[in-house]
Amino acid sequence: MSKNRMEAYLFCVNCEKDTPHEIEYKEDRISKITCHTCRITVEINQEFVNKHFKEEFAKRVLSKPIRMTEEMEADLSGFLKSLPTRVLSKPYRVYKEYTDKSKQ
Repeated sequence: MSKNRMEAYLFCVNCEKDTPHEIEYKEDRISKITCHTCRITVEINQEFVNKHFKEEFAKRVLSKPIRMTEEMEADLSGFLKSLPTRVLSKPYRVYKEYTDKSKQ
């Protein structure tokens, strides 16, 4: 199992400010984030993330007609201008999102 670590400044909810953190990766996935200042640690459960991502994706697909109708009602001109590009790029964006998440 490959394990890597990196340092980054992130907002710490315990310290309530940007602080240095250690981010630990296992097999190219974030597994743990630790604040250097207060030592609070957040562990990431990848099975939970993957399960809920799939549920969220299904909700987004099912709500798309409603969201598009709301967008169209708010700004018809902008909606119509962006539609051709969105129609052409959406299948690729969905495929890319699915394949990126399925590798996890």
